[in-house]
Amino acid sequence: MTPTTQQSPQDEQEKLLDEAVQAVKVQSFQMKRCLDKNKLMDALKHASNMLGELRTSMLSPKSYYELYMAISDELHYLEVYLTDEFAKGRKVADLYELVQYAGNIIPRLYLLITVGVVYVRSFPQSRKDILKDLVEMCRGVQHPLRGLFLRNYLLQCTRNILPDDGEQGTEEMTGDINDSIDFVLLNFAEMNKLWVRMQHQGHSRDREKREKERQELRILVGTNLVRLSQLEGVNVDKYKQIVLSGVLEQVVNCRDSLAQEYLMECIIQVFPDEFHLQTLNPFLRSCAELHQHVNVKNIIIALIDRLALFAHREDGPGIPSEIKLFDIFSQQVATVIQSRQDMPSEDVVSLQVSLINLAIKCYPDRVDYVDKVLESTVEIFNKLNLEHIATSSAVSKELTRLLKIPVDTYNNILTVLQLKHFPPLFEYFDYESRKSMSCYVLSNTLDYNTTILEQEQVDAILSLVSTLIQDQPDQPADDPDPEDFAEEQSLVGRFIHLLHSEDPDQQYLILNTARKHFGAGGNLRIRYTLPPLVFAAYQLMINKITLKVSHFVFLFYCTN
Repeated sequence: MTPTTQQSPQDEQEKLLDEAVQAVKVQSFQMKRCLDKNKLMDALKHASNMLGELRTSMLSPKSYYELYMAISDELHYLEVYLTDEFAKGRKVADLYELVQYAGNIIPRLYLLITVGVVYVRSFPQSRKDILKDLVEMCRGVQHPLRGLFLRNYLLQCTRNILPDDGEQGTEEMTGDINDSIDFVLLNFAEMNKLWVRMQHQGHSRDREKREKERQELRILVGTNLVRLSQLEGVNVDKYKQIVLSGVLEQVVNCRDSLAQEYLMECIIQVFPDEFHLQTLNPFLRSCAELHQHVNVKNIIIALIDRLALFAHREDGPGIPSEIKLFDIFSQQVATVIQSRQDMPSEDVVSLQVSLINLAIKCYPDRVDYVDKVLESTVEIFNKLNLEHIATSSAVSKELTRLLKIPVDTYNNILTVLQLKHFPPLFEYFDYESRKSMSCYVLSNTLDYNTTILEQEQVDAILSLVSTLIQDQPDQPADDPDPEDFAEEQSLVGRFIHLLHSEDPDQQYLILNTARKHFGAGGNLRIRYTLPPLVFAAYQLMINKITLKVSHFVFLFYCTN
């Protein structure tokens, strides 16, 4: 007796799907043949048998989707036939009543939707009642997978008959944009409940598999939001008063992290920037109420980045003056951080990175906004009791991003010096990161040939990059790599050539300040910093002698 080989789950799914699709082909063929012979009742019977395949619980979401698509294509044929028949005078009302007596609820509801859509097209005065009837009756299917696809079919079939502003229609049509919003919001709420309920089905050991399946089905729920965004009658006021409040209520109350994260990102993607600008506070307040496992950072950053791009667009209207975009985000981000005590430090800094980008793109002249972000970051670090942040840590990488933004944006170290909280943040780095950032700052100063004109500026810059200037308490005990050390000190030496004032007295103070800093650098560094400093002093001496000679000559000619 030969042993039977057990099928893999994938092979089993393919076999089940193939059997179901073959049954659909047989029944759809019979349905079409009956329709060609004008035997409508027999055709509906075969259509019901075909739809019975969707009652299965054996198929995975992916396989069920393929079966659903195959059946949807066949139902479209039935819809076209019915539309032609009703145009010829067949009574649609009788048929709408008749299909409600189909034996099983899945076939019954799919047929009701198909016939109902044709009914609305033929008798527009019935639109409001039929739409309400259909969306309510779909509550009869509470199995998550079957219910999701049934409601998706409802949404797809009704997309061209929903009441909307500016539609071409007759006075007989009933319903308005508010009915459409209510219809889609109710469908969305029910689909989201079904989607969330999927996680509780089956054995706990299959939880990871169910979460993956839910990820595959998320677009079905999100399609409702897409449909809302496509309605012309949904203006800023309706979005603010009805749509967003309804969606956010459902999102917050479902208490499911997967659903919340996806739907919040979906809101950001599908609705216009102008809508987001007018509803920042309620949206961001909802972020603070989301499940603790939701990655709120990604949601807020996505919104900030989108609005920053909108503000930066050359052909766009920009941010309205009455909307204090930066202030709103600063306050709400602080609230979110406060409400999430377990938020990773790197996520907190990531939010600050997006805030600083927003400040620079939307308010390029407001250096104080950039400094406010840095100040908030310092306060957060103090609350977290952070000291030196290791170079290899995620926090260090995010902090490096944060501090490089003003350096790269302004390309002027003197503007960076206006940021009072830049140096305190700099000090949170460990030795390696401070050294790396110091090189970055000096390289930028050299690349853009920024002339340092005042003694105070020299003192501030050399204090900032002191890791390159003198030994540090936390530096490694081993000697530095000779090539790296030479490269770092060459940067410092080249920087000395940027110290220049036209006033000889001021130039003397500048060089004297530099000498004090470099004098603490030790013998290894002095060989790189002393020559350019001596050369600058020599140049100052020549300039002073030249100035005195010129002054003497001037006086000589004046007295003779």
